[in-house]
Amino acid sequence: MITAQPSIWRRAPSPQLWLAVGGVAVTTAVLFGSALSSGLPLLDLVRVPAPGRVMLIAAAGAVLLTTALAPHRIGRWELLGAGLGAVGAMAVLVAVSDPLAVALLLILVGFVWAARRGGRPLAIRVRGPAFAALLLGVGWAFHGTAGPVWLGRAAALSLALSLVAAAGLVPYLQDVDPDAPASYSYLAWTGFFAPALALTLPFRLLPALTPDQATVFGASLVGLGLLNLGWGVVGAWRTGTETEAWRCSFLADWGLVLVGTGLFQPEGFAAAYLALLAIVLVRLPLYLWARPALLRGERAAMRGSVSVLVAVLLAGAAPFSGFPVRLLLLQAATRTAWPLAVLLLAGMVLWIAHCLRLARTVGTEGRRSALGLWLTIAISLLLGVFSGTIRAAAGL
Repeated sequence: MITAQPSIWRRAPSPQLWLAVGGVAVTTAVLFGSALSSGLPLLDLVRVPAPGRVMLIAAAGAVLLTTALAPHRIGRWELLGAGLGAVGAMAVLVAVSDPLAVALLLILVGFVWAARRGGRPLAIRVRGPAFAALLLGVGWAFHGTAGPVWLGRAAALSLALSLVAAAGLVPYLQDVDPDAPASYSYLAWTGFFAPALALTLPFRLLPALTPDQATVFGASLVGLGLLNLGWGVVGAWRTGTETEAWRCSFLADWGLVLVGTGLFQPEGFAAAYLALLAIVLVRLPLYLWARPALLRGERAAMRGSVSVLVAVLLAGAAPFSGFPVRLLLLQAATRTAWPLAVLLLAGMVLWIAHCLRLARTVGTEGRRSALGLWLTIAISLLLGVFSGTIRAAAGL
């Protein structure tokens, strides 16, 4: 008797289908509203910066890629609904121009995300977004008040810390549950949801800050970026588990993002933009391809040449996505202060130590998964080779 094999694409349950449709509808409405906002005061409330538009398109592409081709333990319709629904929430967050409104929406989105079924208690999962919203609201409320200089500087520090808290970085790390589904994991927030907010929020904050406050804001981001870079490269090299090594690798990438943003140089902003795109389109998908091996507690059964190729990609070597990020960041740091460039270069050299370790966990399970892995490698190649065109699309 022949038994039919269950399809990985089962009939879409109504909640997931409506969530996916709603996410696409909201994202489309926000993008079209932003395009038509010139001269219309009401629609000006939903203006999306050019980098934000590119990030939303990239996030939607990452959802389709990983849902269709990455190995999963839960239904793909559920992942598609959750992913596209998250893109819709991201579109609203990056479109709202008032930081106080962003803080309120961040609390709402954080609670909705944390309320989904998963292994961690609600209070723990919502802690990061709620604290980020609190810091953002407090910093924005006090940045323009008439008062002592230290109050404005404290407000700028609070705004910088809110950006770091929104991404769940050091010193706001949460434990990673290796057995939790990827879409419920803390890394899903860090690697998928937070990049769009981190890319657009500084565009809202910086024009309203005084030069003194902007200096505090930028210096705080640079300092926290170096902290996350060092924590990430050393932790990914020295930690005892591959899951923790992957988490640290996200911290290292975010360290480059924070430093690039805090330098206030065109090359720095461009480096942060390219690094965030690589987190969404390359690092997060590679983590999903590594999850089966991480759950089994063993290395992936993949040929050595492919592992070396993935290791070269993760190391940021030419011609992959990490190479222009490093070049632009070093240029911006050299213009600002050469000792900073030396620290960044040291971190980039140490970065190489853990890349082969991560690459050995990346594997494929069947032709579908292999196709997805090669598409991810191709995307990284495109981000590296056509970085100038991608920067031009965002006006950077």
